[in-house]
Amino acid sequence: MDLRSETVRLASSDRRRQLRLAVAVATSLLVMLALARFGPSGRAFGAAFLLCVVAALAVVDLEQRRIPNRIVLPATVAVLAAQIVIDPGRTPLLIAISLAAGLFFCLPMLVSPGGMGMGDVKLAVFLGAALGQAVVLAIAVAVLTSFLVALALLLRDGAAARKSAIAFGPFLALGAAVAIFLG
Repeated sequence: MDLRSETVRLASSDRRRQLRLAVAVATSLLVMLALARFGPSGRAFGAAFLLCVVAALAVVDLEQRRIPNRIVLPATVAVLAAQIVIDPGRTPLLIAISLAAGLFFCLPMLVSPGGMGMGDVKLAVFLGAALGQAVVLAIAVAVLTSFLVALALLLRDGAAARKSAIAFGPFLALGAAVAIFLG
């Protein structure tokens, strides 16, 4: 390994470490904010769980461009199980909302197969289960902010930006955080 490739590898490692630290600090602050806002309650615990899960998924998506099933699927099952225990009568509605959120992201896959990944679909299902109807706000925030970033990239890089990929998980994580506090 030459000096230049070793320098690039170390710089990449430093960026990953900085990203993880920034996300950990931001997530900790948001969890504390949720505890302050909702008090010691099931809602605060659910918000903290959701924030931690989406933070972990956002980091993985940024680093690896994927949403791992080993995180999103158990989290979805756990959230649905908790929701069923808390309010069994709401179960059909939550399942419908979760499936609708996932379906919303399946449609772009039909139009442009490389444009959206199945991980994003599963993350939307998780958010539907966790947020209920507030998932609409989460998706709207995610779509709007990702559009603004894509527009900025287009303005900066021109037509070449059309071939670049943007991790969508972090935008869904941001949308989830907004929905927790405003939804």
